Amino acid sequence: MGDNNALPKVIVSSSERPLDEAITEIAEEQGSRYTYEGDGLVPIVDIGDNTLGSLLRYYEIYGIDGRYWTPKLLRHILSRDRVEAEVKRTKQSWGDSDIQYFVDAVYPKDEITGTKSYLRIFALLVLAERVRDLAKFIRHGVCDEKLPIAIVQTRTQRLVYLERDKSKPLECFEGWSDNDKECFERNQWSVTAPFFDLTKERICKEFHLHHSTFRPWRKSEDSAALENCGAYGAVTLVEFHPTSHSFHNALTGIKLGRSRLAIKTLYDAKFNDEQQFRRELDQLKRFSGFVHEHLVTTLGAFKQGGQWNFIFPSAAYDLEKYLEQQNPPWNRRTVTWASKQLWGIMGALDTIHNPQHLHVSGKGEKRYGRHGDIKCDNILCFQVAGASDQYVLVISDFGLSDFNRDTSRSNIPNQRIPAVPGYRPPECDIKGGLVSRAYDIWTMGCLFLEFLTWLLGGPTCLKEFQHKRETTFITGSKNNIFFDLMTCEEEGPGVYVAQVKLEVTEWIQRLRRDKNCSRFIHDVLDLIQMEMLVVLENNEGQSSGKRSSSGELKDKLERIRLKCAKEGDGGYGTLGVTEDKDPLTVPAVEVALNEFATKMVLEQKPRLRDHKGKKKKSMLPDQFKEIDNWPDPKDG
Repeated sequence: MGDNNALPKVIVSSSERPLDEAITEIAEEQGSRYTYEGDGLVPIVDIGDNTLGSLLRYYEIYGIDGRYWTPKLLRHILSRDRVEAEVKRTKQSWGDSDIQYFVDAVYPKDEITGTKSYLRIFALLVLAERVRDLAKFIRHGVCDEKLPIAIVQTRTQRLVYLERDKSKPLECFEGWSDNDKECFERNQWSVTAPFFDLTKERICKEFHLHHSTFRPWRKSEDSAALENCGAYGAVTLVEFHPTSHSFHNALTGIKLGRSRLAIKTLYDAKFNDEQQFRRELDQLKRFSGFVHEHLVTTLGAFKQGGQWNFIFPSAAYDLEKYLEQQNPPWNRRTVTWASKQLWGIMGALDTIHNPQHLHVSGKGEKRYGRHGDIKCDNILCFQVAGASDQYVLVISDFGLSDFNRDTSRSNIPNQRIPAVPGYRPPECDIKGGLVSRAYDIWTMGCLFLEFLTWLLGGPTCLKEFQHKRETTFITGSKNNIFFDLMTCEEEGPGVYVAQVKLEVTEWIQRLRRDKNCSRFIHDVLDLIQMEMLVVLENNEGQSSGKRSSSGELKDKLERIRLKCAKEGDGGYGTLGVTEDKDPLTVPAVEVALNEFATKMVLEQKPRLRDHKGKKKKSMLPDQFKEIDNWPDPKDG
């Protein structure tokens, strides 16, 4: 295929809580009266002699929970002229100064910080046909910020209280019928959704939505009947109404589309709690697309109905699904894109590992991070705004990540790691092994190797690789992780070694023999084989037997990227240069199994492969603790 061929676009959408059929029908009928496009506002046309209440209902928005009005839409419909006309229509004995006072309370001429707002109260009074009571609400200070109200049934009557303060009934509801009170209470949920925005520093805010508040979004029009669920939560695609948020400029600034957003809901019992929510939110605030374009940007966080949620830009797909479904055209454009993305996500990982934007020169200890769950379905693919065939790969899902001072960087025990992730490194099963920055380098190496496999052979080749590396694990079942734990019978029982699977090293050599394997592919394979997929050895911090840092790898990948992007590169990116030689011999490393691995071996009695020949020694527990304190050659 020619160089003009773009990488194919795939849209993978998620389902929502199903819309009620009646709501769907109404939404279709009302579609011309509201829009989710552009700025979300349609021209308001007065309808003959109809009331302001009729106008409000005519231009209501329909979303996932039913009809609603955002504050911006209310200001659009309830203009100062219409508010003044409605106040006058009540025919109360109010003078001109009183009327202007009421209009200013509902629709201030200027946005004054700290001024009480009565816009939502006025809308609710319009819907209940009780605008004549506006003066009571203003006199008693029952403004928008005091909502919601709650109705309490006594033996003789139904009293109205502020939900947050039920010490005294609200006098402004005296003389109201029960039906009018219920109308006000029912409609309040349609006007109380918050306005979602970022801080001045472009950091996401946290919002609390009442469990009854109508959410200002709807099901995505191209949603499929498929929910995107992970181990700890679900991600659903929605369309926020444009008047309900101010994310537009932020999304444009990081070159992402703005029509749809994604909501991640934590639902696993261990992760749907405040501690886990705070942990992930703190990480997402520190690391975002404003810091590095290959990190996911968190737009907001909220709690509703006992569930914690995060708001993100909507990705077209995750990398796992894309690699499964699409055959990439082999041309210079594809290679240039691929080299840029590999460099980009390694740079994003280095931003997590060494967050220079959080280091204040000369003030306190440096801080370091780690991701802990690098895998294809945690790499999101965002379509660049205005470019239908351009995508950027972005690291997401900080649910297992951590952030520590330089004295405690590797303190997550391996017991927190999911049982058998495909990319798990050997230290998950080694005594003293911890989640360090080196852990992320191994998992990124696995991802890079699968990505290059797909780049050369598409999804068929990728599936073959995943199948070929299936071997018996200590659990007794087969899996396709990238290393083997093997017995060493010539040394006696209880002696084990860890080694990159022979199937993996043979596969790398197969890629090197591919007719399209260019110098670009060879150079990245060298990084994977020599600096990323390395079983950690007890070598006193020397270069062999250790993984390179994200900073070192980022710099090397940048040089590779520049070669691919250079005009007249002499075929560096695309010209095949096959290498037909024996696979590289990788060292077997003697290891002491941790408690989990020992238990599996004793209980399952798996038929593991047996290693014969030379072996090296693994890191000791104390060395695992210090691994992140080793000097980075990149730093001099």
